[in-house]
Amino acid sequence: MKTKINGELYDLDPHPLDTAVDVIREQAGLTGTKMACGGGICGACTVLVDGVPMASCLMPANHMEGKEVQTIEAHGPENLHPVQRAFMANEGLQCGFCTPGFVNEGIAFYDRWRADHGKTRPSHHEIALAMGGHLCRCAAYVGIFAAIGDACEGQFDEVTELIAPRVDALEKVTGTAKYTVDTKWPDQLEGIIVRSAYPNAIVRSVDTSAAMALDGVIAIADLMEGNRRMRWVGQPIVGVAAINHYTATEAAKLVKIDYEVKPAVVDFDQAMDSSSPEVWDDGHDGMPTAAEGTSLPYRWTNNVGRIPMGLLTARRAGRTNRQFESNQTTVSKEFFNHQQVHTPLEPHTTVARWHGPKSLEVQASTQNIRFLRHEISEHFDLDVEDVIVEAQYIGGGFGGKQGMYNETKAAITMAKEADQPVRVIASRGEDLSYCGLRPGALIKASLSSKPDGTPEAIRMHAYGNAGVAGGTAPATMMWAMSPSGVSLDMQDYAVITNTSQGTPFRGPDAPAQRWAIEQLIDEEAEKLRMDPVAIRRKWFPDHEIKNRLLDWVESIPEWQGRMANPDRTGRFRRGIGLATAQWILIHNPNTEVRVSSSPKGITVSCSTQDIGNGTRTSIAKAIEDLMGISRHDVIMDIGLADRPNGPTAGGSQVTVSVYPTTYKAAEDVVAHLIKEAMAKLKLSNAKLGRGGLHHANGFTAWNEILAVAEPFSATDIRGAERNPLGFRFAMASGESAPAPAGRFNHGAVVTELEVDTRLGKIRPINVWTAAAVGKIFVRELADSQMYSGVIQGLGYALYEQKQYDTQTGHTLSYNMNDYRIPGIGDTPNIHVHYDEKGFEEIRGKGIGLSELATLGVAASVGNAVYHATGWRPLSTPITPHDVVTGLKTLKG
Repeated sequence: MKTKINGELYDLDPHPLDTAVDVIREQAGLTGTKMACGGGICGACTVLVDGVPMASCLMPANHMEGKEVQTIEAHGPENLHPVQRAFMANEGLQCGFCTPGFVNEGIAFYDRWRADHGKTRPSHHEIALAMGGHLCRCAAYVGIFAAIGDACEGQFDEVTELIAPRVDALEKVTGTAKYTVDTKWPDQLEGIIVRSAYPNAIVRSVDTSAAMALDGVIAIADLMEGNRRMRWVGQPIVGVAAINHYTATEAAKLVKIDYEVKPAVVDFDQAMDSSSPEVWDDGHDGMPTAAEGTSLPYRWTNNVGRIPMGLLTARRAGRTNRQFESNQTTVSKEFFNHQQVHTPLEPHTTVARWHGPKSLEVQASTQNIRFLRHEISEHFDLDVEDVIVEAQYIGGGFGGKQGMYNETKAAITMAKEADQPVRVIASRGEDLSYCGLRPGALIKASLSSKPDGTPEAIRMHAYGNAGVAGGTAPATMMWAMSPSGVSLDMQDYAVITNTSQGTPFRGPDAPAQRWAIEQLIDEEAEKLRMDPVAIRRKWFPDHEIKNRLLDWVESIPEWQGRMANPDRTGRFRRGIGLATAQWILIHNPNTEVRVSSSPKGITVSCSTQDIGNGTRTSIAKAIEDLMGISRHDVIMDIGLADRPNGPTAGGSQVTVSVYPTTYKAAEDVVAHLIKEAMAKLKLSNAKLGRGGLHHANGFTAWNEILAVAEPFSATDIRGAERNPLGFRFAMASGESAPAPAGRFNHGAVVTELEVDTRLGKIRPINVWTAAAVGKIFVRELADSQMYSGVIQGLGYALYEQKQYDTQTGHTLSYNMNDYRIPGIGDTPNIHVHYDEKGFEEIRGKGIGLSELATLGVAASVGNAVYHATGWRPLSTPITPHDVVTGLKTLKG
């Protein structure tokens, strides 16, 4: 088959089952085109075929014959399209995995729009329609709207300089950024995991003879690691490594497994029943955790485990019960949250190769290269120094790529067996089914207040649903964040089912906790006939930061126009709701950053990774802020586990760990350069300036100084704060050092929405979101995180739900049609506010915000729905069926 790709003639030989994306990536080697959903839903694989945007994952490869195909690589750094420039300038990307598809679609729309409308700006609705076939799990939609509009309006037609807040934006908009799925080593094999078909079974025997006899199969490896007990559908049994994906898949079908099938419990309500089949009937020693660290211990009654911390998480518990019995203003509700799936567009992926019996190299899509190296070395009995772990670009994680997952163990094990490199890529169905999730939760909560709204007692009994895992603790977290002087009864339970393991997800446990408590506060306000802001002032009356945020809420014109008793008639009803949030300050005190100077420039080294949150940019911005060197000229050396110890991308700890550490190390480098300049360039009275040194004879730029200065390196360690600051985690090295809880960041979210009472559809219109996190280090990146936090929070509130067949344990929401995440058309107007006071004693004067950005969103939606309709949603996601049914119930 002959076809032209980006103007070059290719002679291709596709497999009969190949789609266009397969041959573009694997045979033409143009990996800018991404495979994400495999069903034409996400748009990441979009290419232009004879100028028309096409989902290349659906297009048979032989349909490319004789066509002109254009991939993202058609517009490289030397011939950037205005759409690419607009994406970079407007921060229309984060992890970058979906970006090539958006850009190609944007180019096609730009051409059509300019031909028909000239340089008039398309409307928000017109852009949403044009981009509607694309998904961005990072939720960079606000920047994408701006980018498409600016490009069509002609703002980037004549631009030639690089305008980009993000230092890796150019690589991402041109498709040159290489992700783990793009790795292609010589003699690389494709690996497939053969998984359990039953939610509870013992594997009696495995017959791989027919699979091994298939031509092209190189190795089959046992992945059970001595454990033949299967506790969930999808648990790995064996791995098949073959010359290509088709052969491996065919071989996997030939593996014969004999099971002893046992009774299983898949349904959450069934698991709460003491007579249900016990998931861990042989003991809980091997039970995994969904927590970001070590799980607290449990006392078990069948499948329900109680964390025995009642005395620690209770404050005057007996008095609490008496207050609830006697207080007329008590409100009580049961809230429920379904499981949510991370859904990064780059699925879980690992490529492994051995360089000898004790030397291993791994490419992984991971949020924690340093800790992953540590885990691999322990699991495979290797010296840490003999393990290379690398992750240069990661296509999203959101908490779900922090450890050594099954695809990593499978790739390493199969590579050992085959003595060849092996790549294991989870399919979209596997990623949605087996690779992690945000645990669900049932929360039974009560709140009692004084007549003036001051809280007196809080009860929260939370039942977490993390599949086969424990580790959920929203009530314990609520205890740590409750006002002093309030009676508390906080208790956490784990409810175990024969389903896949829960894992940390952006703000673990906190969205469920906020969903419950913030709606109870509003319920109490209505009972006391108080304003929602006024009652929240009673919770922390002397808290300056919280009160400033509530002042900001009251300054919003739409909030000022909020009616205490809105008109709840008509089909379309508008409401506005408030929720507050806080998140613990986490930093990695062991973070090390090395800054080096040489004639080549300034190089920064750290064993951290950039999952799309902008770690490279945050580090480079510290150099820019101190030395005046453009962040784009800083040489970044991250993504390798053997560099100086770096933080995991989790817990909102990265920026607060790396920025001040980089800045301090750079100060030592500057001091060295000043001495060198004075000695070798004979400068006198040299002082630091923007981009160089001011001195008695004028100004000398850094490049002149670096050319003559002796190369020099300085390393700084982040260190722990002197004051109590929440929790200090050194997760990158497998250590954690808890400190007394005391410092949190703070947020407020106001959502205005419209409810279609006939169809049950909820349409968010405006979201105002505020973060009190101290100094904002990189405003554009902070905005991106705030926007994405809102949009992901709306997904949690309105759309996302992992669904199971409760009879078989199989996942029903197996693709991105059945598991719905927010699209560009779901994006409301988002308004961001920062309060930068209150953290001056923190090193760097700022703390993380990524978790905070999403925590209160769902609760604000719940309160807005109630304000609009008088019906209170108690479970997420709030489906159209829930709305219609709830309103009918309300009518009686």
